[in-house]
Amino acid sequence: MLSFGGLFDLIISGGSPGLTASNPGIVKVLGGFVFPVGLVMIVLQGLDLLTSNLMIFPMAVLKGAIPWWSIPVNWTVVFFGNLVGSLFFAAILSKYDGLMVSDPYASYVRAFAITKAITPGWYQIFLRGIGCNWLVCIAVWQGLGAKETYSKIIAIWFPIWVFVACGFDHVVANMFSLPLSIMLHSELSTDLYIRKSLIASLIGNIIGGLFVGLPAVYFYLGDWHAGGMRDAEEARIERKTSEPSSSEKTA
Repeated sequence: MLSFGGLFDLIISGGSPGLTASNPGIVKVLGGFVFPVGLVMIVLQGLDLLTSNLMIFPMAVLKGAIPWWSIPVNWTVVFFGNLVGSLFFAAILSKYDGLMVSDPYASYVRAFAITKAITPGWYQIFLRGIGCNWLVCIAVWQGLGAKETYSKIIAIWFPIWVFVACGFDHVVANMFSLPLSIMLHSELSTDLYIRKSLIASLIGNIIGGLFVGLPAVYFYLGDWHAGGMRDAEEARIERKTSEPSSSEKTA
């Protein structure tokens, strides 16, 4: 699902070479604005995305909701599930259907691979990965707190818009765009993609997810028994339910 937003972004950004040359910032803002549709569909349908699970599963382990070994099991299964889905989308729905094989789209995707995975250093991709999943997990956390569907969409949209416009690195989003550039014969090789982009962005995304998840556990999911707070709440509720009615009082 995330790749639908990624493809939408590439179509907007890659289809505007004139605007890119004259005002590249506007193109980044426009491409970033359409990208969140992918994450919105994932959250509303309750699907699994690796980067959000990088936050949720450590939180659940800290609260004792699941055993510790659920983290590597879930992360491994979801990682390869997201990878297979992204590669399928890149090959079948982006290349072989002809959407991205001709210019200006193909040349944009090849140039995108250079600026995304070849030019920056490993540590730069790592740091961009932290910033990316910090924002992604903020979006997911806000979406979980919203009740109405439109509230969830708004809560998710803006942090994702920011991360895409800023050029941060999302390991799953890159599973679509960078392999697509390899399929279109860019300068990026599979080996370089794995060693430099995939690993660096994955580690950065893990840390970014913990930046949101760990404080959330401390501030929002604390034990109500601490300081007798939960007992006080339960006693207050019992008093309300056990209070005599007005007729009983008069009797």
